[in-house]
Amino acid sequence: MLGEDQAEDRLRELLRDPGWSLPGWPDPQPRIRRAARRQRLRLTGVAAGAAAAVAVIAVAIPVGIGASGHAFGPAGGDRPGAPSTVYVVYRYPPQFSTASIIPVSTATNRLGKPIHVAITGGIALTPNGKTLYACSGGTLVPVSTATNTPGKPIPVAGCDPGEAVMDPDGKTAYVVGTDTVTPVNTATNRPGNPVRLGSLVYAIAFTPDGKTAYVVNGSDTVTPVNTATNTPGIPIRVSGQPDQIAITPDGKTAYVLGVETVTPVSTATNTPGTPIRVGYPTNTIAITPDGKTVYVASALGEAVIPISTATNTAGKPIHIGRPVEHIAITPDGKTAYVASSEGPNRTVTPISTATNTPGTPIRIALGLIIALTPDGKTLYAVAWHKIVPISTTTNTPGTPIPVRYGQPDEIAITP
Repeated sequence: MLGEDQAEDRLRELLRDPGWSLPGWPDPQPRIRRAARRQRLRLTGVAAGAAAAVAVIAVAIPVGIGASGHAFGPAGGDRPGAPSTVYVVYRYPPQFSTASIIPVSTATNRLGKPIHVAITGGIALTPNGKTLYACSGGTLVPVSTATNTPGKPIPVAGCDPGEAVMDPDGKTAYVVGTDTVTPVNTATNRPGNPVRLGSLVYAIAFTPDGKTAYVVNGSDTVTPVNTATNTPGIPIRVSGQPDQIAITPDGKTAYVLGVETVTPVSTATNTPGTPIRVGYPTNTIAITPDGKTVYVASALGEAVIPISTATNTAGKPIHIGRPVEHIAITPDGKTAYVASSEGPNRTVTPISTATNTPGTPIRIALGLIIALTPDGKTLYAVAWHKIVPISTTTNTPGTPIPVRYGQPDEIAITP
């Protein structure tokens, strides 16, 4: 088993190895951005000469209300009172070319039997928590969460590599491929025709009613897709090299994350507003449940920037003192947790959303990603070789759950 310092050295070696990144994209910048999401490489704190690359590579799948990526935390469903299960994708050292899904019971904080699926992309849960979908070598594999057994693979070309994203009602899983989005009917597990976007796809987010998916493209545009017909609309031009998106809970505004800007887009008219400059390179976005504040994280700036959705103006940066890569907001909206996996202080820091002041950092370990349970009572911090439950009432970590696998890649929690 590699130690944390050895593991970090290995990750940095992978960056220098031209063979580590995902194949198939001729443009190196988008390829690296997408590969970084799968490999979870974090470069903040490397030599100053690499600083220009940090804003490009330090990309995290966001955690928070309306964020692009996957439905972490509360998602409705029909399992009231049932214990949740944390599903974590771990990759094995030293090549990180193989992975397993590790289930953890929130009732006992014990590891279940690993689910062996050759994961090459992302995972997504249905809102009722009954099925987990995983991208695996050109197929989408459904996994029953009742038995934690994989079902028959569904051929979907975009899954190698690709992201799996669930629409709000859970009827369709969308596979985000290189330049396509492919719908998969979750009742029949049959894929539909790919929606061709014409350029590299970075992220996707849905309006709360599920009627429209907004897809961020490599051509500096956001394309609205009618989910009833799965037909793309007219692309919306957005500046700032956008690569992430979050939609307010009322569905009225999509916020598109660029390198140093956030652009509001009206979903009623599909027109962009004036870009909001945040003063730092950005890498993660999340919105409070009441829709009043957008929080944007910066690894280079070592800060979180609050944006008022009423005025679309950036507030005073909340300085964390370490690179910020993930955000998770409690269901009551009172606390935003930010994860920092770089440098000597690999921590989770609570931020009071009432005062925008950071609390005492909670030290965890290398490779940190986070997610909240549906009731918001526990934050799970997943790191190199361990999973740490943190009480959100006291902000104290519980007993670490040892994991013999290496690099955490993704996390999802059933409702």
